[in-house]
Amino acid sequence: MVKSTRPRGRPPKDADPAPMEDVLQAAMHSFAVHGFNGVSVRTLNRELGVSHNLLHQRYGSKEAVWRAAVDWGFGHLVARMLAADDESAPPLERLRALIRTFVHVAAEHPELLRLMNNESGEPGERLDYISERFIEPQLVRFQRLWDELAERHEVKDGVPPEVIYFMITSGGGTMFANRALTERLFTGEPLEPERYTEYADRFTDLIMDALRP
Repeated sequence: MVKSTRPRGRPPKDADPAPMEDVLQAAMHSFAVHGFNGVSVRTLNRELGVSHNLLHQRYGSKEAVWRAAVDWGFGHLVARMLAADDESAPPLERLRALIRTFVHVAAEHPELLRLMNNESGEPGERLDYISERFIEPQLVRFQRLWDELAERHEVKDGVPPEVIYFMITSGGGTMFANRALTERLFTGEPLEPERYTEYADRFTDLIMDALRP
């Protein structure tokens, strides 16, 4: 959660607006923790320590705030994934880079998986929005890569795509999305930012070993 350094109380009308990234990060965190129905625009304004009508002026509705936060959070994830995918590299190297990058971003931004878990239990417009804009296009790219690997006999035959998808996305990020449970049951060392790269490397090695013939 982004914590404001502003003094308590309603800010004056001429107060500087919060930086856009702070606004969207705070909104993403709130929606991930409390769910869409548990968040109000008034609450977000109060948590940011900004004018009571700032978000309404910028976005107009809670739905628009949610979409802007999702665009910011999941857009960052997709941008990192695309930047890591060198299509000229051998397929196995591409797969390794994509898994590693996803896990690293999931560790840095556990609110993405928490929000996804909130929205994915039931069909609806918000799930459609995330899926159509961010997940499905990347899944198409991944499926093409997986088909190429299968044709080259570099991965196991007959592995359902949904198994691979959830093994990577949920398996790689759940420890960070459920931080309290992780700290209660296991050591919290992998949760520290300086350990993210090591964790991403080890998780990627495990998945790559499991997928090879």
